[in-house]
Amino acid sequence: MHDTWAARDLPVLDATVSLLEQSYMVTVTDIATSTGLDEATVATALEALDPVYVDFRKTTTGGDPRFWYVFKVTPEARRAVGQWPTAEALAGRLAEELAATAREETDAERQGLLAYAARLVGDTLRDATVRAAAQVLSPAFGGVPQPELGSPVPEPVARPADEFDSLVPLPELPELLRSPAAGQRDTAAQPPDAGGSAAPPGGGTDSVDPDASDTGLDLIRSRPDAATTG
Repeated sequence: MHDTWAARDLPVLDATVSLLEQSYMVTVTDIATSTGLDEATVATALEALDPVYVDFRKTTTGGDPRFWYVFKVTPEARRAVGQWPTAEALAGRLAEELAATAREETDAERQGLLAYAARLVGDTLRDATVRAAAQVLSPAFGGVPQPELGSPVPEPVARPADEFDSLVPLPELPELLRSPAAGQRDTAAQPPDAGGSAAPPGGGTDSVDPDASDTGLDLIRSRPDAATTG
């Protein structure tokens, strides 16, 4: 079977990810211009990459793919083109950097140690290096190690609903606003005497607070007695 990944799909995916950094969507024409491939080849590649790597959408153009577009790419696409790291890629890159440093080292002893370290990381202890790289990368992805290319993505865990207590405790109802007792309500409801109006205690002629029947208190301040003001 003919391999299309390296020659067609990966260059198209790489260009798509790069172009989406500059625009909210990219057309087949944009990708074709960037890769040097013709529009039909780009459209075929995008169809193969959809939906695992890209969200490819076709408009009603009578089969003309020039204005078909990619709306977004997936995390798998970003890892495939190297924009997002994987544990495997990080381990391989570390081995390559150690080997390159060994080739540039002029001290024979240090050169041997660096070459040995590169061989350990890239071959002998590669599995352990990949596990260590996954632990290093996991905090950057919310504590969940990212799967390698082709592995299933773990299902997201639903976050429990937050419960908040009342931030301001409600005060007790003041005594002044409480409903009067049954005896007070009955007293307030008694009709005035035959003289016409109910006199306040002590025989004075001051007005009675109309709200007294509701609160049990006379909130109108008594007028001074004429005998004391003279």
